[in-house]
Amino acid sequence: MTPLLSTRHPWQLHFGETPLPPTLPRDFDVVRVSMGLGMSAVDAMIDTGQDVGPLLCCITHRMLLIPVESGTAGLWGAAHSACSSGSALQCVMHGYQPPCRNRFWVAPPGPLAAPTSAPAVLHETLSLMRARMRFARRPLSARAREVCHV
Repeated sequence: MTPLLSTRHPWQLHFGETPLPPTLPRDFDVVRVSMGLGMSAVDAMIDTGQDVGPLLCCITHRMLLIPVESGTAGLWGAAHSACSSGSALQCVMHGYQPPCRNRFWVAPPGPLAAPTSAPAVLHETLSLMRARMRFARRPLSARAREVCHV
């Protein structure tokens, strides 16, 4: 069984959705991404000292909702995640899904915490992590035929 929330770093946990973390700005956009891909990317961002803000984890949908600076949604355009404008912390924006039952906030400890996650770095890191995950899922025989010309 795979762990629900796997990470290499310590996090501050707040069991519940309210109140919102005090570091969040009044206006922000929200990136929605699968928990596995999202935590891999956020771990990589912390490894390189990038800004990471609080994350809302939804156990029901296995999603991370990542607040980013306001205005990011108009520039996002990614296959690996969705970004919506406004600070609505909804897991699913279209269609019917079961209601969220178990959600909680996590934030990096003290000096690593930022009000929101850096959107450009988050986008790039999500793209890199998605590519690595897709490559790792390919059969070994397909990967063995690839030749790197340096």
